[in-house]
Amino acid sequence: MAEKARMIDVSKCIGCRACQVACKHWNRLPAAQTEFTGSYENPPDLLPETWSRIMFREHENGDEVKWHFCFNSCMHCEDPACLPVCPVDAIFKTELASVNIDQETCIACGLCVTACPFDIPRIAGPLAEVNDVEFEQPEEAIEVGMKNASWKCTFCYDRISNGLSTACAKACPTGTITFGDQEEKLQEAENRVADLQDLGYDNPQIYGKEEVGGTHVYYVLEDDPDTYGLPADPQVSLTTYFWNVALRPVKTLAAIGLAVGFMNNFINKKAEEKNKKGQKEMVE
Repeated sequence: MAEKARMIDVSKCIGCRACQVACKHWNRLPAAQTEFTGSYENPPDLLPETWSRIMFREHENGDEVKWHFCFNSCMHCEDPACLPVCPVDAIFKTELASVNIDQETCIACGLCVTACPFDIPRIAGPLAEVNDVEFEQPEEAIEVGMKNASWKCTFCYDRISNGLSTACAKACPTGTITFGDQEEKLQEAENRVADLQDLGYDNPQIYGKEEVGGTHVYYVLEDDPDTYGLPADPQVSLTTYFWNVALRPVKTLAAIGLAVGFMNNFINKKAEEKNKKGQKEMVE
């Protein structure tokens, strides 16, 4: 089978979020409780139970405000940074080029989160609450029974391995998201960029073709990536390579130690909160 790719032409996106709904429905993902944060974007970030979303960006255009909508999900990198750092080999690439996670094997250590240059994987479970910066997640993910593990888009492997397109592409009403053989999608993206140039756009470009060695998601952008909330120059950290090369023989033990340390911190944090609550009640 030929490797697959997703093309996202943001010039056609109307921000309807049909892709979000389709992703939730097909993967039987629970809803997440969110709060208004000052933007129509909802949810405001990816979550263990939200694997794709539409990012909303507002930019002034003279006396007007222009909306930029952009699909946000896993890039399914050609050489995924998350894969080599996984201490239990829970992350793998399929024959169709999707990058997937075996949640039964995953120990929720969070190394894939720190390694990903696109900030995609999310951790569900108690360990998600330990670090308020990198692993903060809503408690709803725990309450609905999601395993303590890393979660993200699977490229709808169960669909594409049976000759179907991804759920997001199937549901998109404007043709913003399309799916197919990698070479065909790349050619379509290049053709679309040429069309936008002919239409008078100053800076149309393909995003995902060369970033971090190439991905299997090609964005057709009307302007620079940061206009749409995408990292302009995603980089795989040297720490990721060091972890893979120098610490490969012992990384399982190191990650387990890290996970145990996180759990101890979590337990201590909860005990401290309980003690403070008890002291407050005694004073009252």
